Amino acid sequence: MSPVAPLHLGVILPNYGAALDAGRLVDVAVAAEETGFHSGWVTDHMIVPAEQAGTYGTIAEALVSLGFLAARTNRLELGVSALVVPQRRPLVVLKQLTTLDFLSGGRIIAAVTPGSLEAELATLGAAYERRGALLDEWLSLTSSVLGQMPGRVQHDGPPALDGWMSPALVRPGGPELWAAGVSHATLRRAAVTGVWHPVALRPDELRTMAAELRELRSAARVILRIGAYVTPKPQSAADERGRHAIAGPPEWLAERLVEYVDAGCNGFVLNLGHASPELEERVRHFATEVTPLLNQR
Repeated sequence: MSPVAPLHLGVILPNYGAALDAGRLVDVAVAAEETGFHSGWVTDHMIVPAEQAGTYGTIAEALVSLGFLAARTNRLELGVSALVVPQRRPLVVLKQLTTLDFLSGGRIIAAVTPGSLEAELATLGAAYERRGALLDEWLSLTSSVLGQMPGRVQHDGPPALDGWMSPALVRPGGPELWAAGVSHATLRRAAVTGVWHPVALRPDELRTMAAELRELRSAARVILRIGAYVTPKPQSAADERGRHAIAGPPEWLAERLVEYVDAGCNGFVLNLGHASPELEERVRHFATEVTPLLNQR
């Protein structure tokens, strides 16, 4: 019997919100690394419309934040959940990710999405109605270029490319790419990248879509992003955008997460309350009180 792969456990880092602070961002990442989390994640928005300012108006740019955190950590994988590719120059973002791969020692993950905020995409000069096609074009470009590096790289496009990409990649195959979202188009992309990164689904919803994905690619992994909060008693919960979350004592949380595993989940990127001033303590408490219960199961 082949060994069972361990659950991937990541944590959302506080690169956005009114309490944004460079020292706090580092402290939470270091706490995640010290307590055995596999990855730490920043959130990507750049210039949001006024109605989104309360959530994402104060935010440190995602890829710059990863470079900052790469210099302050040693083992922790560093990811973006999720990188809105269509609002960026495709060749520039590809160069940024390969540079981060080099500078971090091969620790970069990009969960990519077409985006959902029409006003933000418009502000940044992206065609909202073409965002899905733009992401698909970028995934094709990226697969082609990463397979040719280092040295001369060519791609027929769009966008067309004939140039030089170096230094060599550190992680075999380059930065890991995940397909973020909950649409059927996302499942199609995940069948190509190998990892699906849904957000805030309930177990029954995840089970159905994970089965659909594995009809397309049997070995695909599913890493769910979800809010998870330790509270004295089980209670209804939602994240800062009102999406489904779970909240309760450590044993209860572990049981709920195991339900997701039974539904086809291979791991989690957890929002433990990114805006909380006690986020570092929450990370350490989760690692001490909940992670061992998950490992037992």
